Amino acid sequence: MDVYTGVIYPLVLAASGVLALAGIVTLIWPRAHRVMRVAVAATYAAVTVHLIAVVVLLVSGNPAGLVLTLGYLLASLALLPLLGIGRLGTPEAAAADPDPNRPVLAPDQIARVDAAAGLIIAAALAVLAWRVLTILEAAA
Repeated sequence: MDVYTGVIYPLVLAASGVLALAGIVTLIWPRAHRVMRVAVAATYAAVTVHLIAVVVLLVSGNPAGLVLTLGYLLASLALLPLLGIGRLGTPEAAAADPDPNRPVLAPDQIARVDAAAGLIIAAALAVLAWRVLTILEAAA
């Protein structure tokens, strides 16, 4: 549990903070979208490490509520595909879907959509990690 509270949980918070910071910078300066993509990759890695660590804790005998803890972990995983949602507005994605009402976004619009989604998801991931921490600490 000490490794989780000392390393894993701060890692998820740091990844969420970097994602939020990259989102703010990308909203202000859309050319920073490349940095946002790196932050997204780091967030994927941090959430994966978090998931593995919590599953190991649960399997190793932590008496935390299994359903609630796994629910929060699944919610964390469900948020990840929303990172980079601006890709749905690219011309390639619009060409694949024959819907005439589907918007095609300019590159700066795609960057801003990704940035806004990154800000929202960063906050949600931090809250979900905090909830998992409180559940694990209450059971310990």
